[in-house]
Amino acid sequence: MTKQTRPEPCPERSRRDSRRKPRIPGMAWVFIGFMPWIIYWSLSGPGLDVAGMGGALIAAVLLNGYRAYIRNPKTLDLVTLGYFAVAFGVTSLAGSDLFITYGGALVYLALAGVAWGSLLAGSPFTYDYAKEDWDKAFWNDPIFIRTNQIITAAWGGIFTLNVILNVAKLGLDFPTSLIAGVVLPLVGVVGGIVFSSWFPRWYPQRAAVRLGGRRIGGIPAGGPAPAGVTGLRLVEFMPLAFDATAAQGLRASLQFHLSGDGGGAGYLEIGSGRCTFHPGEADQPTLVIESPVEVWTAVARGERSGAEALLGGAYTATGDLELLMQLDKIFGGARETQT
Repeated sequence: MTKQTRPEPCPERSRRDSRRKPRIPGMAWVFIGFMPWIIYWSLSGPGLDVAGMGGALIAAVLLNGYRAYIRNPKTLDLVTLGYFAVAFGVTSLAGSDLFITYGGALVYLALAGVAWGSLLAGSPFTYDYAKEDWDKAFWNDPIFIRTNQIITAAWGGIFTLNVILNVAKLGLDFPTSLIAGVVLPLVGVVGGIVFSSWFPRWYPQRAAVRLGGRRIGGIPAGGPAPAGVTGLRLVEFMPLAFDATAAQGLRASLQFHLSGDGGGAGYLEIGSGRCTFHPGEADQPTLVIESPVEVWTAVARGERSGAEALLGGAYTATGDLELLMQLDKIFGGARETQT
């Protein structure tokens, strides 16, 4: 097969793509959701507890105001607002030292309540944020739900441990009390944020393999792509359909350039039995696919023959074209090529 000629991109679409602003990942909002707490921890200190509570309350009001504006409330944000409203009122208006003396334990007790309570309610709090990254077609998928149950349980464990540390510090002398009540809890929170960003990229693919592999959003191998998932978003979820057995020994970078609404640049890195999605450009791609969004989406859904679309110039592929012909086997649920 000869190298295909690249079709000229539509000028209007190219301009529109260049203006597209990057979207904040859903799990990055977990960090943003913790900002009022981070402000409280940063500002609080001897004689500064009220200032820390006030700063956290202002941040919580702004965050919830934004959530109300976009009509997308989050459990964590609402609990944060309620906690600091009560803490500020009890401390500054009622003159109580309750939230000063036991503030560390009470803070993490409230957060642990969010984590374990949301799990018991069947809606883990990280689920709200993960939905920002995943199309609605995936929201009821068992792997998607299980991923967020694990992440939320991890947060519950971190917060519970931090409650214990802050209770224990009450009987310790400085600086041991500082390490137990401040340093170690903050290390746990930072670790939780890192875990929340990493785990969704690692776990779903392995869970899919254990459940029979090659599935996207509950769609069985060879079936159509979920409705509503198009363009680069479809490429982003291809690792869920990755068949490590079919790709045994393969090391490759598969670059996508998709033009039009929902398009952009991203690539799949395959190696050591894993497949991961990365936005942007691969350093030395093994295969480069360039296509309008609607063409690639139709091919991936099986609505159009990938081979005929390639030969007809509807999309182009350069590099290792043998790899292109293997994609349907490697990604059983994605159906990139139809023969």
